[in-house]
Formats: sequence, structure tokens, C-alpha cells
Amino acid sequence: MADLPSSAAVVVIGGGVMGASTAYRLATAGVEVALLERDTISSGSTGKSAGGFRAQFSDELNIRMAVENIRRLERFETEFATGIDLEQHGYLFLLRESEVDAFQRAVALQRSLGVPSELITAEAALDMVPGIRIHDVAAATFCPWDGTCTPESVALGYARAASHHGAAIVQGCEVTDIAVSNGRVRGVTTTNGFVSTPEVVLTAGVWSPRLAAPLGLSMPVRAVKRHIWLTRGSDPFPRRLPLVIDFATGFYFHREAEGLAMGGRAQTIEDLAPTVINRAPAVAEMEVTHSWWGYYAVTPDNNAIIGTAPGIDRLHYATGFSGHGFQQGPVVGEHLAELVLGSEPTFDLSPFAMDRFETGAVLPETAVI
Repeated sequence: MADLPSSAAVVVIGGGVMGASTAYRLATAGVEVALLERDTISSGSTGKSAGGFRAQFSDELNIRMAVENIRRLERFETEFATGIDLEQHGYLFLLRESEVDAFQRAVALQRSLGVPSELITAEAALDMVPGIRIHDVAAATFCPWDGTCTPESVALGYARAASHHGAAIVQGCEVTDIAVSNGRVRGVTTTNGFVSTPEVVLTAGVWSPRLAAPLGLSMPVRAVKRHIWLTRGSDPFPRRLPLVIDFATGFYFHREAEGLAMGGRAQTIEDLAPTVINRAPAVAEMEVTHSWWGYYAVTPDNNAIIGTAPGIDRLHYATGFSGHGFQQGPVVGEHLAELVLGSEPTFDLSPFAMDRFETGAVLPETAVI
């Protein structure tokens, strides 16, 4: 969208939803910002995600963030004149006996925060989604606020709006090094040249640790491949289909165009097949048309690391979202912009600081797909 500038007040590294939403918030605040993306906007984990969003988390901060993120997505098309194919058909978690107590506690917490989630019987889940098998399901949870949208459209909407407000959106420009001297950011080296800047926001997903390591920052993030397969053909499921999750195995499926999208922890369709047959045998009869994969950036407690690097002035980061990064992008982008601007944070995300792994103040998120 733009040529590489020689300097910028702030450089944002990574053109997924985090980087694009950050650039938008900074640009609308009048900050001279350059967003640098090695490929194209949303070409990384954002564009490879399933596009789901939910309020059904076990951690209070994640729930509070989710409520605001859902509100942002609900009004996104109006605010950004960008279609994102938003569908709120809910998430349906199918639970084994050993999982019910933890989800019951999570539902109680969600409801105390205004989320209309509920614990339902296995039979009620079957009424909601005829065609699933519930022989080993003890209960389920459902929330009508949850749903799906098109993640690359969200990232592109933010990027276009940022550009309209003066941000330089530079694609095909890989950052290879963050220049720091005497504890201060000096600029970034890229495949297209050097950009002088006193401030960097690092939102490069699983690639963030590679840029942070030479600066003495060890980010506890590992890259985990997750696959999605798309099908076509008739199925017994309702048109208004929740995103169905077999929580014990991670297998999920939801409506995608005229077919279904499905995924899980399996690395091949052959490995996924037994779980599909056990939970939704009709899906096993459908034709798989194509697939793709992307990375989960996973941390030890399945929660993000967000904050400002210790010992380096004005180097901020957000990565390690462990599979729920896309849906947290709107709020996290605003928070990163607030760190740059030095303004009062809308949400106190300091519990997500990286030093929690050293102090033991971890925040385990148990509702991870």
C-alpha cells in the first residue's frame, strides 16, 4: 500500500489483526506509524485461523476482553465499511463427565460478568445439533453471543482505515533485526532497507521470539501447527449451526459457505477421522475439498504475553495467544496503542506481562480448543 519510509515515530511489526488494529488506533490518534508486513496483510496466523470468537473462557480477564471484542466485531461492518460475514450462531462445547465441573464454574463466572452462557444437557445439545452422537457426552455449554467471521477481512478493514488516517502500510517487507543501543530502540532493519524509529510494537506472532532473542528477550512461545479442512455435500445439521467442539479431543466443525469447516489437534485427516466418526459420523461421509494450516503461538499457561520489554525503552510486544489471538485483536490493538501513547489503559493487561513465568503468577486458561 505504501513505500518504505526512512523514519517513523512508531514501527509496528506484523500485519495480522494485532498489528493492523494497533496501527489503526495510533493513526487515528495522529501518530506517524509504519506497519511492516513481510508478506501481505493477514497472510500469517490471522488469515489461517477459523475466524471464531467467543465469550466462553475460564479466566476473568479473557471473558471481560471477549465481551468488548464481540461488541467491536458486531459494529465492525458499519464502522469500517467492510463486510466480515459475521454469524452469531453460538459455540457448543460437548463435555465428558470429568470436564463438567470446570465448565460449570466457568459458566457461573461468565454469567456473573453478564455473558448469557448456560450449562445444558447432552439431550439438549442433540436437539440443537441433530446428527451428533452423545453416547459419551455428560453435558454441554452454549452461548449465543459466540460465532464466526472472516478474519482476513477484519485485518484488512483495520489496515485500510489506518492507511486512510496516514499510516504507511508496507507489504512484502520483512523485518530482520530490531536495532537497540544503550537500552533504546533506534530502528529496524528490513529486506527493503532501514527505518529509523524510537519505538517498536512487535506483533509478529510465532515469529516474534526470533526478533526478540538477539535483544536478550526469551519469549516462552512455541509454534504449533493447526489444520482446517473444508467439505462440501449434504449433511443433517441445521443451517444455523453452532460451532461444535468436542472438548476432550479438540475436534470442531461449523458451517462454512455451502459445506463445513472442521479441525482439531490432528495433523492429518486420517488422524482426525476416528474422532469425526465418533462425534459426527455424517461429516466423515462428506467430500473434503481443500485444507490449510496455520500456527498457534502457544505459551505455558495458554494465555498471551503482552507488555513492554524490560530493560529496553519503548519496545512493546503482544504474542503467544494460544489460538484465541484473532478474537482478541481489537482490544489488544487498542491496549498496545495506549502503551505507546502513555494513556490510561481501557483494560489492565499487566497480568499478561512476560515476567509472570518467572514470578509464578501464571494465568492458566483452561478453555483452549
